[in-house]
Amino acid sequence: MKHYRVNKLTRPGGEVVKKKDILADNDRDAIDRARNDDDCPVCEVLQAGEPVAVILHN
Repeated sequence: MKHYRVNKLTRPGGEVVKKKDILADNDRDAIDRARNDDDCPVCEVLQAGEPVAVILHN
């Protein structure tokens, strides 16, 4: 398992409103978990401080 941080943002590239730490087997699992989170309209997924993905729900 790897440690990931999911940051909820005000807008893409915007201010971080909320942070959540998760454990996932790989990047795809972490991205899927962030994508399926109802509290994540605009989020970024980081692993070891490096961006993995940005999630945008319309």
